[in-house]
Amino acid sequence: MVGLRGILKKRRDNGADTPMKLKFHWSQISNKVYLGVFAVVLAAAAYFRFWAAPLSTGVDVPQFWAFAKVFQQHGLDFYRYAGGNLDIFPTKGWGFVYPPIWLLILRLALLAAPHSSASVYMVDSSWRLAMKTPVIAADLAIGCLLYWAVPGPKWRKLLFASLWLLHPTSWYNSAVFGQFDAIAAAFLLASVILLQKGRDRLAFLLAGLAVMTKQHTIIPVAFMLAVSARNLGWRRIWSDCAIVAGVVLVFSIPFLITGAFGGYARSIILAGQAPDYQEPIMYAFNGGASLLTYLHMVFGWGTKIYITLSIPLLALALLAALFFSYKRSITPLQGALIGFLVFLSFMYRVNYQYLIIYIPLALLAAAQTRLRGERIMAIIVAMLPAVWLWFFNVSFWFYYLSPSHDWVVKIFAHIGLTHQLPDYAFLTLALVLTCLFLAYIVLTFVRWKKKNALLPEQ
Repeated sequence: MVGLRGILKKRRDNGADTPMKLKFHWSQISNKVYLGVFAVVLAAAAYFRFWAAPLSTGVDVPQFWAFAKVFQQHGLDFYRYAGGNLDIFPTKGWGFVYPPIWLLILRLALLAAPHSSASVYMVDSSWRLAMKTPVIAADLAIGCLLYWAVPGPKWRKLLFASLWLLHPTSWYNSAVFGQFDAIAAAFLLASVILLQKGRDRLAFLLAGLAVMTKQHTIIPVAFMLAVSARNLGWRRIWSDCAIVAGVVLVFSIPFLITGAFGGYARSIILAGQAPDYQEPIMYAFNGGASLLTYLHMVFGWGTKIYITLSIPLLALALLAALFFSYKRSITPLQGALIGFLVFLSFMYRVNYQYLIIYIPLALLAAAQTRLRGERIMAIIVAMLPAVWLWFFNVSFWFYYLSPSHDWVVKIFAHIGLTHQLPDYAFLTLALVLTCLFLAYIVLTFVRWKKKNALLPEQ
């Protein structure tokens, strides 16, 4: 026995457990390497966004400046003047049709660029950068949230976070065109992640912030509530609903005590345009409405009546999907994703920036599922909108208003971002996207169930 103890002690002294130590140290080194690579990707994503931000401007950027100025002048009475009819607005009648969070962010941007100005002819570079910076920050936050929430090894986290951070669609909307949907998307994604981790109170607090940034996020939030009702119980769900309602009231009441009920209702509840032809087709991403518009444009058919049917169809589709979300065994993430896909599939007016809301959800769904079919389809659905940038002349927004930057056109010409394809190309993309959305919704209810479908967290 003494001899055996001596042999074992000698083996330990000679490093018999060295492979285990090497494995442990390599795991630590590997984690640091992946974190380092993620930091590089994050820095690259930030660089390309902040490079484009002061050089480009979409049509909403000067209008956002005017909204910030009107808010500065009229304070909480802002929604009386939100219709866009004052002389200060570059585009008359283009109203502020959003909840207050974006308005508050615009006011902060104006504090960062107090001497900026904008008109139908120019937009100061300082305003372009100040206004887009919070949106870019939301973009980067989504990448970090994905890295945190994606289960499994570090390479998987790096992959799916990079798919968002380097996604051409997210770069275009935040850094070039200047739309703020990424802020609502960040709140919604964080809400879904926290709900999956069992922190439903904080989750629905963030869900309320998403709704008060972009009101149509109320749809995925409603689906999250419907799915969670199976596990949390109705008493808990009602209290979570109260949290969402409380957030809405906290941001709404200050703007309502001035008596601007009508203006607030027009901006928040009655913000949608009446059903009509979706022209130009290049900016329309509902396949049905785009097809009906194209038939009218090419053949002169009176198809507008069919576009109006999208409203009752949307209502019926949402009710049916909510029912199946409650009855079927799906996750809150799947519920939020299909809820928004139902909205995109049946709402007659879908702008390009609306797609930003679902892309992070689809990437997280692809990362979490064990099912190969769901993973492949979710990645396709998430990445396909990027194709649009090679149909459209992206360089246009770099010389649209002064100061213009024509030299960017030469750069973009080398990567195909100066093309302008015919309407049928945009129509085809909208139809393909809508068909994929519908297929994903059906397959989620029919085949991709929650049980044994999720990868374990690391």
